[in-house]
Amino acid sequence: TFFLSLWGSLRARITYQLKTLTTALCSVALLGRRISGAQWFSLCLLAAGVGLVQWKDSSGSTDSPSSSSSSMIGLGAIVCASLTSGFAGVSFELMLKSSSKSVWLRNVQLALCSCIVGIGNIALTQQDHLTEKGAFYDFNGIIAAVIMSQAYGGLLISLVVKYTDNIVKVFATSISIILSSLITIFYLGELSFTMTFGCGLFLVVTASMIYSAFPVKAKTE
Repeated sequence: TFFLSLWGSLRARITYQLKTLTTALCSVALLGRRISGAQWFSLCLLAAGVGLVQWKDSSGSTDSPSSSSSSMIGLGAIVCASLTSGFAGVSFELMLKSSSKSVWLRNVQLALCSCIVGIGNIALTQQDHLTEKGAFYDFNGIIAAVIMSQAYGGLLISLVVKYTDNIVKVFATSISIILSSLITIFYLGELSFTMTFGCGLFLVVTASMIYSAFPVKAKTE
């Protein structure tokens, strides 16, 4: 949150789409995956499209960096986050595909690490809240359903990574952003369908078609 305030949340959302390219770069570096020129172009289109979909009119907003120095710090943090996101995803793929251990066991191991970090963060930052109201204050069925949905989604992502690759996961995640935005527009009515959103939607669809239509050609001996 601190680094988002330095760079600006709108800029951060758009800049963070660099994770699409960093994921591809890490796939090439760590897994030796070959990506065609057309597929690189489609990945650039995908990053641009998701950035446009997440664009919101910020006219009159004060959500902007206060100085050039803080701006560079915020930008550096977002770029580092993009790099670590790509590296973590590809490392997870490498772990799943190079080990005989099941997807379920790997997910339990990662979940335990996440629980330790999460509980430690709550204990350090939410001491007053824990003392006054307890850890399960206002916990209800809706929150439990969200937790189960997140857990189920994590298992699905693991299966996608194991049996396809991280780049396919990036495309799936981008399409999910599009679908959730469309639901928000037409069902919840919290957003409006703008020209920017339409252009982003077109770029994401085009990128998906280009990536699947121009695979890497197999080497002929």
